[in-house]
Amino acid sequence: MEDFKDNLGPEKMPEAASDIQLAGFFVKHIENPCSVEVERGKVVNIRPFYIREAKKALENMTNPFAIELLERKIKEYEKETE
Repeated sequence: MEDFKDNLGPEKMPEAASDIQLAGFFVKHIENPCSVEVERGKVVNIRPFYIREAKKALENMTNPFAIELLERKIKEYEKETE
């Protein structure tokens, strides 16, 4: 039986995903990030984490449509995290 603690933290990126699948994964999580309680009564979303990881992923992408999609989504939400 799987321990619930194994499911804590950010969702794992899909393995062997195409650029467009990876961009879709990040877009989904940037738009609707998970929230975590960092201290009693203080809940924050982890959008900044997904934005940082998306920027790293962009370095290896070659599909221009996936790159543009992800860059636009990062730009849209990056202002909120600063």
